[in-house]
Amino acid sequence: MGYNSCFDIIGPIMVGPSSSHTAGAVWIGRAAYELLGGVPDHAEIKLFDSFAETYQGHGTDKAILGGLLGFDTEDTRIKHAYDFASDANLNCEFVLEENCKEFDHPNVAILTVQLGTQKMVIGGASVGGGLAKIFRINDYKNLDMSVSTFDDLKKIVRRIAEEVA
Repeated sequence: MGYNSCFDIIGPIMVGPSSSHTAGAVWIGRAAYELLGGVPDHAEIKLFDSFAETYQGHGTDKAILGGLLGFDTEDTRIKHAYDFASDANLNCEFVLEENCKEFDHPNVAILTVQLGTQKMVIGGASVGGGLAKIFRINDYKNLDMSVSTFDDLKKIVRRIAEEVA
């Protein structure tokens, strides 16, 4: 399922409280940041199931914003992500949904992000231990891309760039 060592299960060095609700969520936001090529001007962040129920209490909202700002999982600025988002003119809205029909997992987020005229949709799930699965990029659905390191993310960006070119 994408785990390479026991440290993948323990989780990464991160800002807490939860590897699923923060580190994995950072990777979903960071995937959008990398694929878009910078901090979006606008982000609609749909949270499903457990993410929707606990997002503020577990810091999932700040984690995703931190990822959209290009922060890493251990970046302490995540705690103040709303302030940094405001400074970066990142307008965001959270939409809370019950179940995701695209991916069956309790920790799912679908981000619709825009930077200038470029718009992207990124779907991801935080599957535990700080590991995220990217299952959608724009019209490419049913993807199975694991992210738990910046190298994983670079591979995804490279693969998408090759497919779009």
